[in-house]
Amino acid sequence: MKRIILAFLITAFFSAAAFAAKYKVNTSGRVTSPEGKVQQNSVLNNQTNLYKNYYAPQYVNSQKVLSGPVGTIDIVMDYSGSMLYWIQEAQRTMSQIIAQLPASTSIGFRVFGQNGGNNPYTPNLAKVKEIVKTAGGKYKVTTANDSYLGNTSGSCSATKQVVPISSNNIQALSAGMGSVNIGGSTPLTFGLHQAVTQDFGSMSQSFPKKIVLITDGGENCGGDPCEFARELMRKRNDIHIDVVLVSSSSQMLKCLADTTGGHFYTTSDISSFSDVLIQSMKTPPNQVQTTVPQQQPAQQYEYIDY
Repeated sequence: MKRIILAFLITAFFSAAAFAAKYKVNTSGRVTSPEGKVQQNSVLNNQTNLYKNYYAPQYVNSQKVLSGPVGTIDIVMDYSGSMLYWIQEAQRTMSQIIAQLPASTSIGFRVFGQNGGNNPYTPNLAKVKEIVKTAGGKYKVTTANDSYLGNTSGSCSATKQVVPISSNNIQALSAGMGSVNIGGSTPLTFGLHQAVTQDFGSMSQSFPKKIVLITDGGENCGGDPCEFARELMRKRNDIHIDVVLVSSSSQMLKCLADTTGGHFYTTSDISSFSDVLIQSMKTPPNQVQTTVPQQQPAQQYEYIDY
C-alpha cells in the first residue's frame, strides 16, 4: 500500500513539473500551451482566474477598490419656496435611501435659504487685510480671519446644520427635514461654505467626504459657486461635490462637480428623485483634476475662508 501511495506522489510531482515547464499561466489565470493555444476546457479556460491574481484596472473594475459610497456625506438642500415638493419627497423617502447604504455611512443635513436661518459669522470690516479692484470693476475683499464669498446680510445669511454628521440617524434626518420652514433667497455658495468649514470643520482631511447639493436653481445672493469650488480645490482635495439639480436643465452649477471630482445629476421627475439621490450617494467620486480652472470675473464682494 505504501509503495502505491509513494508511486502516486512521485507521478503527481513530475506531472506538475512537466505542466509548469510546458504551459504558461498569466496573472489573470489564463493558461497557454507551448503552441500558443489558450486552453478552452471547463477547468483551464480564459475565464478562470486560477490564482485569484488581478492587474490594477481589473482590480478596480471588479469593485474591490472604491466598492461603495464615500463614508461621510453632507446633504446640503435648498429650502427656498420652489423646493417644497422636492423637500417633501426627500423626507418621505429618506429611510429608503439610507437603507441602501452601508450602516457605517455617516450622513448630515444642512439647509440654506430657509426662513429664520441663522448665520454665526458676520464679516468684520476691522479685520480687512486687502481690497483689490478687479478688471470687472468689482472689489475683492480678504479679511484677517478669512470669510465667505458674497452677501451675508438678511435672508442671504440663512443656512443651518439641521442634523450633525453621524451614522444610524434615519429618524433624525426625516424629522430634521420637516423641522425647518421654507424661505425665499438662495445663498447657495454660503451654504456650501458653511458645510465645508462647519460641518466638516473638525474632521481630518485624510479621508474623502461628499457634499450632495440639492437645488432647483443657482446663487442669488452674490456668491460665485464656480470660484468657491476652485478656491476649495486650491486648499484641499478631500471634499467632492455632487449636484442634484431638479426642475431645471441649466449647466451653471456643473462646475461644482467638474472641479471637485463629483457628479452632476438632473431630474424633473419627482417619482425618480429618490433614485437619483441614491445613485449620487452610492457613486464614488471621479478622479480630481490636477489643474484647477482659471478664475472667472468675481461677483460682488468676495470673502474667502477655509
